[in-house]
Amino acid sequence: MLKLPLLPTLGAAKLAAGLSRLSGRGGGAALPGLIAERLRPTLAADLVAQLPKGVVVVTGTNGKTTTTKLIAEALTAAGEVVLTNRSGSNLRRGIWSSLIKASSLTGRIDATVALFEVDEASLRRVAAELAPQHVVVLNLFRDQLDRYGELTSTAALLAEGISMTEADLYLNADDPLVASLATARRGAARVTHFGMGDVDVEAATIESVADSDHCPVCGSRLQFSRLFYSHLGHYRCPTGDFERPAPDVVVTRVREATKTGTAFTAEVDGQAHELELPLAGTYNLYNGLAALALASGLGVDVETVRTTLGAARAAFGRVERFEVGDRTVYLLLVKNPAGFAQCLETFVLEDVQAPVLMVINDRHADGRDISWLWDVPLEHLASGRPPVLTSGVRATDMSLRLKYAGVAFDQQPALTPAVRAFLDQVPDGGTGYVLASYTAMLEVRAEFTRFTDVEKVES
Repeated sequence: MLKLPLLPTLGAAKLAAGLSRLSGRGGGAALPGLIAERLRPTLAADLVAQLPKGVVVVTGTNGKTTTTKLIAEALTAAGEVVLTNRSGSNLRRGIWSSLIKASSLTGRIDATVALFEVDEASLRRVAAELAPQHVVVLNLFRDQLDRYGELTSTAALLAEGISMTEADLYLNADDPLVASLATARRGAARVTHFGMGDVDVEAATIESVADSDHCPVCGSRLQFSRLFYSHLGHYRCPTGDFERPAPDVVVTRVREATKTGTAFTAEVDGQAHELELPLAGTYNLYNGLAALALASGLGVDVETVRTTLGAARAAFGRVERFEVGDRTVYLLLVKNPAGFAQCLETFVLEDVQAPVLMVINDRHADGRDISWLWDVPLEHLASGRPPVLTSGVRATDMSLRLKYAGVAFDQQPALTPAVRAFLDQVPDGGTGYVLASYTAMLEVRAEFTRFTDVEKVES
């Protein structure tokens, strides 16, 4: 197979990225990687080999972008120079493109560590090529069934990728399938589990569908003594084949949880630390806990992590907050039943008079199968709120789901008038919520540039 030297390979890839930007079709998140892999199949491995601290990957269904951002901020504060795929382009070619963009024409990268969020189905090839030293697995929920299939298939893909490395693992103890991935480790790889202790949290208003409540060893239905949301909780197999591992990094107390964030106590190596995370929701608490576990595993002082967590801002489109005049708008990414339910629980249900816009697409990056909408507990929206605006490629499907949930809606497939109608509904000094699938979230952010400052995220 053709294997050109570094300079012409990188030159061709960088030229492609530049031409893509000039054409107005985006920053070429995948095209440079496509060209480079054809010219020099070992390019990614060649580039990361120079990094003193190697490669860290973050994978799982929900929270990859936020957790990667939190880890990057902690490592940067600890003095590391971090190369990361900040735009969230987490397929293999997007990761290649991030490496190409960060390198000089001679292949030099001014970084000490690479930190990539990685799509679950892509972990096998990424792991084989980049040989990561650390792998974080956040959770597994049903997502993009047309790509991944059922959760056991996704877990098998992750196990295969993990088994190709000797990486230290950081696993969510409260997710049964994720915890079971410890058996895929190789050699002397270390496993660190993170999770919630027997903490007092506000009882969930919504009972979301449990995606993984069977023993990963024998298939028996697991017994849960605590549930935090979906299937994340404290569990054991009734036949004794599997049980939740004791977390090494654990939340022992939730001091306060509001729409603006969570104050909590976590133990690391048996030592208690008081922390705050200005990102709301139990799901974001898990993201912060994963970042704390990984950073501690890399030797970052907990005080440094405490400082960076306390100053955290939402990743683009993930509980992003915009000020439009004196009105506040939250942009919430939704892509599966568990995440959608958590957004409803954390933000929307308490604001019974707040306008809501739901924008659903079914483009490749969203997943073409949108049957998951029928597992979202939208019935909780039914009482006394303004009609929900629906838009996007699959506006009709979203409207139909709301109809069967008994929720009033107003359909506006064209996004620009839908956003304008939504903003007109948000009262002076009030709040509104936009819940959008991935590509829809990007389009909504672009629409908001007409009304307020929106941080640009380059691909």
